[in-house]
Amino acid sequence: MEFANQKHKGNRIVDLTRDNWMLTQDGFDIRTAQAFEGLFTVGSGYLHTRASLEEHFADCPQDSRELRRPANVTAEKFVPVPGRWGTFVPGVFGHHPLLLQEMINLPWFLELVPVVDGERLDLTTSAVAGFRRTLNMKTATLGRELAWQTKSGRTLRVFHERFISGSVTNLSVQRMRIECDQALELTVLGGIDANITTNGFEHFNDIVLAQTAAGVSCRVLTDGRDTIHMEARLAADGASWTYGVAERHGWRQAVVTVRPGEPLMVEKRTVVTTSRDLAPTTPAAVLDRHAGASWDDLHRQHCAHWAAEWDHADIRIEGDDESQIILRSSIYHLLRCHVPGDGRVAICAKGYAGDAYKGHFFWDTEAYLLPFFLYTAPEKARTFIDFRIGTLEEARKIAAGYGYRGARFPWEADAEGRECCCDFQYRDHEIHVTGAVAYGVSHYFSAVGGLDQVSEEAARLAVETARYWMDRIDYRKGEAFPSILGVMGPDEYAPITHNNAYTNRMAAFNLSFAARIGKRGGATDEECAAFAKTAAALPIHRSKRNPNLVLQCEGFEELAEPRFDEFWADRKGCYAARVSQERLYRSKNLKQADVVLLMALFPDEFTDAEVKTAWETYLPVTTHDSSLSAAIHAIVALRLGLFEEAWSFFRKSASIDLDTDHGGAAQGIHIAGAAGNWQVLVLGFAGMRTAAQSEVLRFNPKLPAHWTKLAFPIVWKGTPVGVEMEPGKTKVTNRGSQALDISVAGRTARVAPGESREW
Repeated sequence: MEFANQKHKGNRIVDLTRDNWMLTQDGFDIRTAQAFEGLFTVGSGYLHTRASLEEHFADCPQDSRELRRPANVTAEKFVPVPGRWGTFVPGVFGHHPLLLQEMINLPWFLELVPVVDGERLDLTTSAVAGFRRTLNMKTATLGRELAWQTKSGRTLRVFHERFISGSVTNLSVQRMRIECDQALELTVLGGIDANITTNGFEHFNDIVLAQTAAGVSCRVLTDGRDTIHMEARLAADGASWTYGVAERHGWRQAVVTVRPGEPLMVEKRTVVTTSRDLAPTTPAAVLDRHAGASWDDLHRQHCAHWAAEWDHADIRIEGDDESQIILRSSIYHLLRCHVPGDGRVAICAKGYAGDAYKGHFFWDTEAYLLPFFLYTAPEKARTFIDFRIGTLEEARKIAAGYGYRGARFPWEADAEGRECCCDFQYRDHEIHVTGAVAYGVSHYFSAVGGLDQVSEEAARLAVETARYWMDRIDYRKGEAFPSILGVMGPDEYAPITHNNAYTNRMAAFNLSFAARIGKRGGATDEECAAFAKTAAALPIHRSKRNPNLVLQCEGFEELAEPRFDEFWADRKGCYAARVSQERLYRSKNLKQADVVLLMALFPDEFTDAEVKTAWETYLPVTTHDSSLSAAIHAIVALRLGLFEEAWSFFRKSASIDLDTDHGGAAQGIHIAGAAGNWQVLVLGFAGMRTAAQSEVLRFNPKLPAHWTKLAFPIVWKGTPVGVEMEPGKTKVTNRGSQALDISVAGRTARVAPGESREW
């Protein structure tokens, strides 16, 4: 076997084995290390860890004091380091002096490293071969193997496995196996390291490291007044452990002898608890409770949990193995990110796999993430609604701060619902987030049974947000209709515009929703009538030059041409990194779908001619600098019969986190893009209309020509349904207890409980 520092070997992502459940990294390349750390993140909803290597890297400190500054994240350059730790518990926030509230990167507990003859295994300095790392998405288990030739001439095989338990959600389980072909003595070290800052800032007010009976504990008090308590226990046959501590790092280590044919097995179990926990306990209590369970016992329980998760969410594609595994990657991270039973948080924009967006919650929650959970596990979708309801009072404070009645939801929210956006153009002007929240609430209740089931607190949210819109609307001199002025729509490259079509329609939806259910939320009859009247009057402007063109905003046609050929000729990297913000803001360039998104959400309100005109007008000037853009364009392309374009956009969206050579998930998972990929399959290729768009379950399949089958489960208004589509045939099975009216390609039939129907 030849040994070398495999720094420039290619990395294979898609491993078409084991029924397409594996993501694989063959060979180590320091240039893509962070991308794989993000892509291979494991988690339980409650606890998430990036896939940093157990032995870490030399000269790669994690406690930089270089403060990150507010910037356009799309074009931001991050501090270059070989690897980045990431330990995240959703809801644990602290105050950054420049970035406001941010999710805190907690102490790193994954350390588990062999040392031979004074040499610590390190992929940047050690001679290794046969490096292979796999993420088994079916079981949410991360594995790694390599051969190590030490500087003293020893040869070892090192194997790592780890998972964060799906059944014991604050428990991390690791094991390392070492094999050798000659007897040798080695040191094994594992600990907890609190030498870490978040975006250059120290959030730990107090750190206490201590030795325990079988390991090491770490307790930190954050500047957000949360207490985080970790305890790690290590075990290995024949090992005698000692304790060490230095500079915020505590560890256990043992010197052991390994002989040929007698592999050394080291196991490490770590439990994390916080003062935010809904069911308070201690790490020691959890570790003691499961002390009698073997690795295999814990892993079986974990796998059973994930089997149940996949049972209600997996999409099967036949005829295209690569798309199958790419899509499963998206679904895996969506399932991993949801915090079970906790409506105090949503899912952060980087899927708890990085802190680039500081752990904040955006409009993505309702527009992108909600549908996946709503149609696979509605009880999970409910936590998103609970989060918005729970932060309604903070939204009222935000509205009052701007001088308005009612409630205005923040562009970037923390767990308390506070506005955490540092940049005024987004914070002050992307008010469409408030409409998205109301749309999400309406969508949820429509999908679980109907608007007559809207709760009193949800109705109050609708009323309070409607009151905000009533104050935010202006009537310009000489105009009889209301206008919404000075806004930024989903296209963030048009900063302060008037009557953005998307924003106006979402505001009108919000007002109409409140008019319908407002009395349950404390509105008077007069208010409800005013809501309805204003909603009907809000304009969606068309071009005077072409009545079929829905204008993104007033004056869009008069903006400067973007001159892509001059400033963005090679199309490498995002457009925003090539030109100044000043040029972006005066030019006819879009970051992402805006009018096209409007037409995807409200398909029956626009004619095919209007959709086609919008496509031909806006697509040539859309940069797709946002991961939210490609999926929506794929769905609309399918409506227009543009199958090649739809396929191209689907592949662009589906591969963004797997493109490790160009950053991929280095700063975290593009979790809204992952949800967009699910939408392309279900709302696009399968052609399903949502409950916000149709009273009846409707499909209009448009499968890619090389797919022989597409199958997936959904839940429609409380009824589980199985869907199987093949070229020229669709089969729907009613797995519930109520009969369903189902329409496929315009033909409707009633399907009884337990029965299947083919079209």
